[in-house]
Amino acid sequence: MKFFHPISLETYEIKEAISSLLSARIRLGQTIYFSYKQMTRNQKKAKMSQSQYLHAIALAFPRISLRSYQRALRVFERLVIDTGLWIADLEELDFTILGRIAECKYLNPYNRRDLVADVQKMMNAGHGYKVINESVGKALEFYKKYPKKWPEQLEKVDRRMVDVKLNVGLAQSKIDEMESPPQLPADYFDLGIPGVVLPWDKPEPE
Repeated sequence: MKFFHPISLETYEIKEAISSLLSARIRLGQTIYFSYKQMTRNQKKAKMSQSQYLHAIALAFPRISLRSYQRALRVFERLVIDTGLWIADLEELDFTILGRIAECKYLNPYNRRDLVADVQKMMNAGHGYKVINESVGKALEFYKKYPKKWPEQLEKVDRRMVDVKLNVGLAQSKIDEMESPPQLPADYFDLGIPGVVLPWDKPEPE
């Protein structure tokens, strides 16, 4: 076996290829999520539910099971859209473990972020898949037995933080009612405000 120097180009290329492999299913979930949003964007009422859309994809592309499509979408929705994690934060983590964290209904967004951070720490410490999987399993059992309910106000604050993180151009959270733009008076341009003369404007010849 050939060993590479820790800062060699080959090492970085291998690491990048592994990250691409591990994040492929998250990006599949991302594609499904946004393609469904695009398809139903101008529809007052969606003509096809998200579940029906997933079944249609599974029929069109049967090499991947329906459950795999569902899990890819669920991981993206609950760990990226709901929790606000970047795909780059998740791409080196085992997708099966991410699926377990995303599919546990007893977790709130904070708990999910906390568990993902714990998994990252264990990976950096050199722990293997078996140890990490057992640790996540014990945590999920704990939250199942002692589910933590967030105060409503804390949920709203966290939702705003996630919204802004996913869309840096967002001025208001999606949970707030959007205010209508300010209305200018009809005689706004006749209020006696002098016009601005630009230096390249030439007066018309008399």
